[in-house]
Amino acid sequence: MPELGKGLAGRVADDLGHAIAGGRHAPGEVLRTDDLAEAFGVSRTVIREAVQALQAKRLLRSSPRVGLTVRPVHEWHLYDPDVIRWRLAGNERTAVLDELTELRAAVEPTAAAAAARQADRQKRTKLLESSARMRAAAAEGDRTSFLEADVDFHRLVLGMCGNPLFAQLAPVTEELLRGRAALKLLPTAPDPADADRHDAVAVAVAAGDPERAEVAMRAVVAESLADIHMRLDGRLPTTP
Repeated sequence: MPELGKGLAGRVADDLGHAIAGGRHAPGEVLRTDDLAEAFGVSRTVIREAVQALQAKRLLRSSPRVGLTVRPVHEWHLYDPDVIRWRLAGNERTAVLDELTELRAAVEPTAAAAAARQADRQKRTKLLESSARMRAAAAEGDRTSFLEADVDFHRLVLGMCGNPLFAQLAPVTEELLRGRAALKLLPTAPDPADADRHDAVAVAVAAGDPERAEVAMRAVVAESLADIHMRLDGRLPTTP
């Protein structure tokens, strides 16, 4: 899906996307261009550009006699990073986190196994280097570097498994990982045990052991979901 522009229309689209995903405009609600222009204090031209962006992401439908209508959630481009970000910022974030983690659980262990079967030496080395960066960041307590290495790790696994459909899910995983940081649902410092779990995946992939790679990745995803729920429930502290 196209990314939002950086100008005024992009900012309006971002605000309106948040409003729709957050439930302030319910499915089936009709929106008028003039009302939106007045509410945002911008021209109708800007609103039209913003609306086009949201139509491309299937949040809005335009019809000649009705105008703009908010689509039901199941019609949205739910894998679009902007849509994921908007949904994670809304009141249904817990359900969205569960949905995204269930998707990861269905895909990433299989991707890790496939990577172990067929990835070349160069890609295996890159994955080991990525897990090493995670370990180093955890040892230094560097949350930013840990997150970047984590994003890179999962992008590599999905990209090296040989399935282009899996590879295109990398932005979904990235938005989930970054979304956890934005929602302060991460440990107060990088967890060395989390780095160890990722390292187990990398080592299994490098050794060409698909069964061990799949089990190790399943542990990564399961622990991620458990950690999210413990922080949402207040059983673990959230990131300051």
